[in-house]
Amino acid sequence: MWTRFLPITVHVRQWLNEKAIGDVQMMTTDFGFRCGWDPASRLLDPKLAGGALLDVGCYTLAYARMVFGADPKRIQAAATLGKTKVDEQIAMVAQYAGGGLATLTAAVRTNTNHDVWIYGSTGKIHVPGFWHGRSATLFRDGRDPLKAEPAFVGNGYNYQAVEVAACVRAGKTESAIVPLAETLAIMGTMDEVRRQIGLTYPMDGSGVRKSGSPEVRKSTGKKAKAAR
Repeated sequence: MWTRFLPITVHVRQWLNEKAIGDVQMMTTDFGFRCGWDPASRLLDPKLAGGALLDVGCYTLAYARMVFGADPKRIQAAATLGKTKVDEQIAMVAQYAGGGLATLTAAVRTNTNHDVWIYGSTGKIHVPGFWHGRSATLFRDGRDPLKAEPAFVGNGYNYQAVEVAACVRAGKTESAIVPLAETLAIMGTMDEVRRQIGLTYPMDGSGVRKSGSPEVRKSTGKKAKAAR
């Protein structure tokens, strides 16, 4: 998830770690665009795992995971499945330990703002165009807004490549910024969302619906053991 390595994302993480907005209470984020109608495209063809969730919804879930520092304890989703039977738009509400809430939307046939808003007990953070963001603004109660706009070079993908190279040089097999277990947990959450909205693909195996993070699966009443 290259967005997690962008300079502005690093800056937002620093604000959160410093509790610049107090305790995080809620967040909203959206990532939607309107693609051209082509049933054979990777965005709309179920044989190519098309749809909003796997294409851009993953960005919203990964950002929420970073903000709350944990997997959701519970998630509820609704989606519009189009003519090709993939999710053209989707909305999710996730609840985290301590009561934090995230409202996440994604679409491949609807244009949206691509914003992140993080609301805390003493302020809020706005990240425009979050998935390729260049700036963010910190709003603190009783103080003037503070805008951060760190230096940015290249197209953004390079920051993830730099982290990979650093890990390889250090003999590491994963990055502490996005560890492997976190990636698998996010995939498990997406499997649970797919189950809820009835999104299936021709290549799905017999066990694909049985995966998922233990927290999310517990909220749906299913028994599972976490694979670690």
